[in-house]
Amino acid sequence: MPVLEVRHVSKNFGAIQALTDVSFQVERGEVVGLMGDNGAGKSTVVKTVAGNFPPSDGEIVVDGEVCHFHKPVQA
Repeated sequence: MPVLEVRHVSKNFGAIQALTDVSFQVERGEVVGLMGDNGAGKSTVVKTVAGNFPPSDGEIVVDGEVCHFHKPVQA
């Protein structure tokens, strides 16, 4: 079972679509890196998974439980 799943996550900032339908999973012990051009959404992905930004759509699953972070400290 993955320790982290990002399922169809999208993030909007007003009319700006920062992320569109992002999905991936991370297995326990796995190391993952994000690569992409400037403005591709790498920081937004990390900040959304960390709880800084709530996703506009989709869900984040940690150890099999869907998470709803309202504050970064809950992440």
